[in-house]
Amino acid sequence: MRSRFLVVCFCAGICLAAQAKDLVLRTEANVPLELTLAAGRTYADPFNDVTLDAVFIDPQGRELRVPAFWAGGNLWKIRYASPVIGSHRFRTACSETGDRGLHGVSGKVLIARYKGQNPLFVHGPLEVSSNHRFLQHADGTPFFWLGDTWWMGLCYRLHWPDEFKTLVADRKQKGFNVIQIVAGLYPDMHPFDPRGANETGYPWNTNYTSIRPEYFNAADDRLGYLVEQGFTPCIFGAWGHYVSAMGIENMNKHWRYLIARYGAWPVVWCAAGEANLPWYQVKDFPYDDRKQARDWSEVMRYIRANDPFHRLLTVHPTGIHRFSSRNVTDDPGLLDIDMLQTPHGQRDAVPETIKNVRQSYADNPVLPVINAEASYEMLVTPKDTIGTEWTRRMFWLCMMNGASGHTYGANGIWQCNRKGQPHGPSPAAGSPAMGYGEIPWDEAMTLPGSQQVGLGKKFLEQFAWQNFQPHPEWAEFAVKSSLSFEDCRWIWFPEGSPASNAPAAKRFFRRAFVLPDKAIKGAQLRIAVDNAFTAALNGKTLGSGDDFKFGRQFNELARLLEPGTNLLAVLAENKPGPGPNPAGLIARLEVRFEDGELLRLETDETWRCATNDATGWNVGNFDDVAWTNAIVIGRAGDNPWGKLDALNNDDVYAPQCAGLAGVVRVIYVPGADSMVVRHLEPHGEYSASVFDPVTGEKSMSESFAADADGLWTCSPPRGCDHDWVLVLQSPKSKVQSPLKGKSKAQSLP
Repeated sequence: MRSRFLVVCFCAGICLAAQAKDLVLRTEANVPLELTLAAGRTYADPFNDVTLDAVFIDPQGRELRVPAFWAGGNLWKIRYASPVIGSHRFRTACSETGDRGLHGVSGKVLIARYKGQNPLFVHGPLEVSSNHRFLQHADGTPFFWLGDTWWMGLCYRLHWPDEFKTLVADRKQKGFNVIQIVAGLYPDMHPFDPRGANETGYPWNTNYTSIRPEYFNAADDRLGYLVEQGFTPCIFGAWGHYVSAMGIENMNKHWRYLIARYGAWPVVWCAAGEANLPWYQVKDFPYDDRKQARDWSEVMRYIRANDPFHRLLTVHPTGIHRFSSRNVTDDPGLLDIDMLQTPHGQRDAVPETIKNVRQSYADNPVLPVINAEASYEMLVTPKDTIGTEWTRRMFWLCMMNGASGHTYGANGIWQCNRKGQPHGPSPAAGSPAMGYGEIPWDEAMTLPGSQQVGLGKKFLEQFAWQNFQPHPEWAEFAVKSSLSFEDCRWIWFPEGSPASNAPAAKRFFRRAFVLPDKAIKGAQLRIAVDNAFTAALNGKTLGSGDDFKFGRQFNELARLLEPGTNLLAVLAENKPGPGPNPAGLIARLEVRFEDGELLRLETDETWRCATNDATGWNVGNFDDVAWTNAIVIGRAGDNPWGKLDALNNDDVYAPQCAGLAGVVRVIYVPGADSMVVRHLEPHGEYSASVFDPVTGEKSMSESFAADADGLWTCSPPRGCDHDWVLVLQSPKSKVQSPLKGKSKAQSLP
């Protein structure tokens, strides 16, 4: 079965008799054409014994030597595309010069203006902008890379056509335009593992002596459908360790085949995934394999020399040492894109992510920066399961620090988990039987992070995003330091030994306290729960958290406090986990009064707790006589939790900013806290609006004036308990706010 893309675009492909000459073929600008040639005789080893090229000369006199690929049996195919309208002449050149079916076949291709609507053909394939900061189509239209990760998307476990097309439709609706996909030589499995086969088997035979065209015939359907739907396939030739298993010579043959088969299509090349990561079972794994990186540099030189269409080329690094393509090649001049892989994690992944994006943005030669692997949604790691919040945050942190696009990843999709049939373990020592998680691809498709990064892309495309520059100096949190947990105690419901093992269940905690009738200067709460919590003060929800190593801090709570009895309530949840499953809650509330007095409230045995909630349990007048007292299970710093890290909200944890100086500022605020906007024009007038990165809602613009020092303090939107985005524009700017009058009003505090 062929996709409509192949039928429409390759309808000019014909089979030639050995004596046919002077063909006239027709296609449209940028639309690939396929020409099929039949050999005049039979070859014992056609893949290795026959080399076939076609030399095309376009109307401008430019010559392209296009490799052909063996299509099985005695057939070879040539694929060609060009943006140049007019008559293109060609002649074939075969290593078997006596074979009249392959050698010396000539003709012309007449290319007319493209009449369709596919953006890949309307605007042309991707290239690097003149300032090397972003990607654009051949006609200069900026291209905001929003990729999705389908490493094993060519295998049978994502069924063609129904399941594949369902996933494509979902990603298209959400605004994705790139699919990162591996050409059959996959990660996290042994070579020739049945999990990596498609309906016809494997891409190579088992001793790497020949390619298998049947595999790629099936791959054509899938990749062709992506192109038909307007997606740019980013084709990863192989996973990094394959160059050691196959050798450079065979890897070059693999890449010649990919270039011949897909180079005429609007694709991007990635030489290898995790090119500097060795095979999973070698001694001292994992490490930065420099020999393997050098081998891949040789392969990249081969790709450069043999791709007549000059598709963009990059390589994917592993998360060891510098997390950049520049660390995986001995010649950065081979790169068109600086592709990153940053750590899979939550708050702990933030410093390395921002550090590497900033470093790549500042490096020379200048290259577009794209984080191609960052905190997959619902990925199960040795520490935790990565939640949607952190997948979304990585998009914004990267885009505000100079990235020209971003790739999302959902656990369950990259490895094509099926319901009841997860991918399973990696060959790496210690890999759990469940692998990285069991969520099936169709459930992973609906995870909210994919919608949220799509909303982010749509929002940024309202501006001249391609000209944005990072400006970390533009904003900072109003409160940058965190409360200390020193001398605080871990508590839990009295059931067994919670510090060692506790039921996977929700527990409810409350603590009443009395405040004097005097002015409050400020109040803060820091709380951490193994595994997750939602906190409320006097019945008002403050927010949630699920990273116990850092916890979460809530500032500016004075407005929620009152003289007399107040109530701090926490819904804490211990989630299921493999092996021992400890549970604990630790918290500190500080209230500072105008007269200098400091009141501290900490977790201890006076807290009341229960296994079930009841109406009104989180407000002060609730009768908790039937509840029991919590038990103290450890002090801050004790095992199994160890020392909890500080929550200092400066530098990488501060608001991240980008934009055009004097025109527009986009400020991503990674928490529901107030911030100070800096470096404004003293007493200057500005308009401010808010974008919600979770829902996509946008506020109407409201005006404000900076103070005499060029500062403005902005509180988070009312009711917001997560990250948010602030847009500032100067009325003096000729650029009108794209938000004005287009969305539901959401007033700034």
